[in-house]
Amino acid sequence: MTTHHTGRDYSSYSAADLRQAAQRISSDLARAQEMAGAGGLRPEGVEEQQDLQKWMRNEAARRA
Repeated sequence: MTTHHTGRDYSSYSAADLRQAAQRISSDLARAQEMAGAGGLRPEGVEEQQDLQKWMRNEAARRA
């Protein structure tokens, strides 16, 4: 499966590209969480980004 359930096609991405994209999502999420502060607020869209990140890592492992 090279298409995430959101409909985006990742068939042209190599395993390394997917790992790198997942790492960027991780960095972006950490930065957003930090900006949200200690108030315990979760930035909007976190679950969707975490789902995409997990899918990318799984797909990269499958392609390796």
